Amino acid sequence: MTRVAGFWCSLALLVMAPVVLTGQTLPPSAPLTFDTALNLAANRNLRVEAARRQRGVREAAVRTAGLLPNPDISAESSRDVPHQAVSLDVPLELGGKRSRRVDLAKEELSLAEGDVQVELRSVRREVREAFYSLIAANERVRLAQNALEIAQRLRDIAQARFEAGAVPRLEVLQADLGVARASTDLDLVRSLATSFRATLNGVLNLPPDQPTEVSGSMADHTLASPTYEEARRIALASNIDLLNLDRQAAVERRRTDLLRAERVPTPIFSFGAVLNAPGEFNVGPRIGINMGVPLFNRNQGDIAGSLAATSQLRAQREATQRTIENALFGTIGRIQAQRQRADAYTSRLVPTAVDLESLAEESYRAGRTSVLSVLDAQRTVRDVREEALQAALDVQTSIAELEELLGTVVQ
Repeated sequence: MTRVAGFWCSLALLVMAPVVLTGQTLPPSAPLTFDTALNLAANRNLRVEAARRQRGVREAAVRTAGLLPNPDISAESSRDVPHQAVSLDVPLELGGKRSRRVDLAKEELSLAEGDVQVELRSVRREVREAFYSLIAANERVRLAQNALEIAQRLRDIAQARFEAGAVPRLEVLQADLGVARASTDLDLVRSLATSFRATLNGVLNLPPDQPTEVSGSMADHTLASPTYEEARRIALASNIDLLNLDRQAAVERRRTDLLRAERVPTPIFSFGAVLNAPGEFNVGPRIGINMGVPLFNRNQGDIAGSLAATSQLRAQREATQRTIENALFGTIGRIQAQRQRADAYTSRLVPTAVDLESLAEESYRAGRTSVLSVLDAQRTVRDVREEALQAALDVQTSIAELEELLGTVVQ
């Protein structure tokens, strides 16, 4: 049965203040599992942390939107009568401008959550690809060590047969060449494992030279995937790109409401006094009102632009949805084919190649074949095992792509 868990481990990951241990190593512990690596990346990755801090910027914008406009105080002094004047100008917002401004800022606050989800989605894919690339690299190191041991054993057999006069020295040299090639391959795969470890450390915000160890197999987290119809239903509800387009459309609708509310004039009430008019009065009260009349500019252009932006976002969502549906169909089909290929290597091709290698070595030990047959069998085993690892890694890479399309974790 297909079980699809939410992409975000918990809502708390989005609202809590994670401790980012920049440049610090983790204390020695057991090898990392895939789930542990995901949790570490969600809490330590610097891009995710930067996206979380964007929420504070949005929250400040909400606070700013709720502030009342400041009054103006003016004072004048002149030789004209009256000689002095003071006034207090108080704007009074009407038409729900402030509440709509706050609604717009709160709607834009949801975009900060979308920014975090985008980064988490990217980190999720990077963790899976780097983690299982390191698993595959470690397996290649183990296979290369095994191949070197076999090559050394074959050289010892060739040396013994040469000393017994059963084969020419040419076969010893050929066996020595096999050992040298196996040793070179081992050095190469060890370097690749170091490279993939550094990549994983980068996603986890760890120093590149930290000796991070991982545990698991290439078959982990690949046992189930949704059908196309299930995947389509999940993606329509949780795909990050679709959710962000919905949020942007909601923001644009709030902006349209604000632009319409701003068509209501904002009266400015003036309260003050004129002072020092010799022969007439010492203090005279003064009151007035100033208000713009929306005869020509009633935000027609801005409102039309906002409505057009909303329509454009709807069209973009439809296009994005169609692209996601097509990508889902192709990705699910590719995963099924890659699983069959990986299973074929595991169940038939690798065991057959290993058996052929053993038979070739026994035949050479008995003097029925040349050393070239054994070297060819060893090369075949190495190639088939490399292809099997790559087939399993292709499945993991495609599942990472599927999770990116779904916006959720496939388990």
